[in-house]
Amino acid sequence: MSNLNTVLQRVADIAKQAGISGDIHPQPGYFVAGFELPEQRSQIVYVRPKAGVEDHSLITVFSPCHVFKRGFLSGIGKSQCIELLQLNEKQPFARFGMWDDGKEQMIVASVDHLLETLDPSELRSAMWYVAMAADQYEKQHGKDDF
Repeated sequence: MSNLNTVLQRVADIAKQAGISGDIHPQPGYFVAGFELPEQRSQIVYVRPKAGVEDHSLITVFSPCHVFKRGFLSGIGKSQCIELLQLNEKQPFARFGMWDDGKEQMIVASVDHLLETLDPSELRSAMWYVAMAADQYEKQHGKDDF
């Protein structure tokens, strides 16, 4: 299942079964859904295909939580990097990392899954966990950008 449109449609179908409404954005190649969180906060969650292993299709479920200046570590400091590593140890079902979409660099909360074995409750949990992790990071830094 390597065709981008096929993968995105499969994600959309699983999301619908999970009660999550979202949209496919073929360019740049994401499924996108919004999540309403407590305290009138919200978070955007994306699902994108990732290079597969053998004959398996992988997806990454991710939610941005901080945009920073381009250039290696030019927009975040050592203490923020250490904080992210510590959060990775504490955070269940999500990890923090840096992502570059060609236009901007950002910190995201993310998790990977095999698409072939992904069921609706697993996708729903993955999307909620990354949304909550990203929102908690934003909240700690006084933001609600995503």
